[in-house]
Amino acid sequence: MAGASAARSAVQIRNWRLVQLDSVFIGVVNASGTFLPVFLLRLGASPSDIGLLTALPALTAFALAIPFGRWLQRRRNTVPWYSRLRLIAWSSYAVMAAVAVVVPREQAIPILLAVWALASLPSTAALVTFPMVMDGAAGPGGRFDLLGRRWAIAGVSGAISVAIGGQLLGVFPFPTNFEVLLVIVSVAGVGSFLQSSRLVIPDQVPVAGAAGGPPRARMAGLWRLIASNRAFVRFELRSFVYVASIGLAMPILPLFYVHEVGAPDSWIGIIGSAASAGSVLGYLVARQLARRQGATLILLPSLLVAAAAPAVMALIGWLPAVAVIAFVMGVAGAGAQLALFDAMLRRIPTQHGVTFSSVDQSLQNLALVITPNVGGLIALAFGVRWALVVVAALAFLAFVLFLLDSRAARVETVLRPVAMEEPNVA
Repeated sequence: MAGASAARSAVQIRNWRLVQLDSVFIGVVNASGTFLPVFLLRLGASPSDIGLLTALPALTAFALAIPFGRWLQRRRNTVPWYSRLRLIAWSSYAVMAAVAVVVPREQAIPILLAVWALASLPSTAALVTFPMVMDGAAGPGGRFDLLGRRWAIAGVSGAISVAIGGQLLGVFPFPTNFEVLLVIVSVAGVGSFLQSSRLVIPDQVPVAGAAGGPPRARMAGLWRLIASNRAFVRFELRSFVYVASIGLAMPILPLFYVHEVGAPDSWIGIIGSAASAGSVLGYLVARQLARRQGATLILLPSLLVAAAAPAVMALIGWLPAVAVIAFVMGVAGAGAQLALFDAMLRRIPTQHGVTFSSVDQSLQNLALVITPNVGGLIALAFGVRWALVVVAALAFLAFVLFLLDSRAARVETVLRPVAMEEPNVA
């Protein structure tokens, strides 16, 4: 027994080291989100092209997360699939660089968007497996700590990568500068693959009947499986409201920075850096608080602050204060992300983990497909500041829903022992 425990500890220590090394490369890959839209704009992309670039991953995840989840649920071990699918997706950056070199500029945009659309397929499939891979790598009770470290390291790595990438753009002429950056991102993807492919997690337990039947019967079985887990359904409905508030804010915050407070490019960079720094701090603080007081106590304060911040921002116009609020939003958003991830995993059965994760991804991305468009319409109809108030109200609704669910869970915990004793009393 002692030998087995020591072996498990050695495996877990190795997994944690690999995940943290992987996080450095993830930060480099994530930095591409800053540069890729700018690259396409400089090549001549239209605003609708940029909108499509932004929407494609969410659309793919909404449409295909559940089918991918059903397929991956039958895999014995998800680590090889997770690492290889991410490698395929991130190789697309090098492919896009090659397209920009070979194809004339006026014809490159549709091809680049097609490559991005194809890359969203393996990216979505890998995203479905992410919760179970991280849960297996973290070990018992280690999710909050491991993910806090991972996302904090990735945030620091991403911020450094953006800063270095911005300097690198001035070294080479256009479009060579962006092409070099895209190749570097793909190289970082290879580095991530070399770390993540070495993770060791327990094999999935085979699920009877997961593979067969006509599509209609499979969907009916999936519906029964999800609906039978009321805790998961309640969580998803509440989480959907919170994610919808994030999606609603996506077009509103840039409009606020540019049109309401007149932030120049330098201040927009400062505000973005403040939000990123807040996220890193939020991950680190949430880790420490979860160690001392438990993960469940992180969610409600984070949601409350996340709801209050947009309302406060709607009232101010001083750029330093806007940067401070962005920092606070970063802290609160990081705490909420960690707590929601942990709460989701506590509500799903391990043997159906990938399937439930796919449903979670599909619902979250449905919110991110719908609400940005709604946010833009609200800003046009009522003004940007009132639109921020609507964001705050929706986020506060999510806080209230989770608060009511938390109270109901505490009441259920108190009443359950009483209900168990009643037959003995009779």
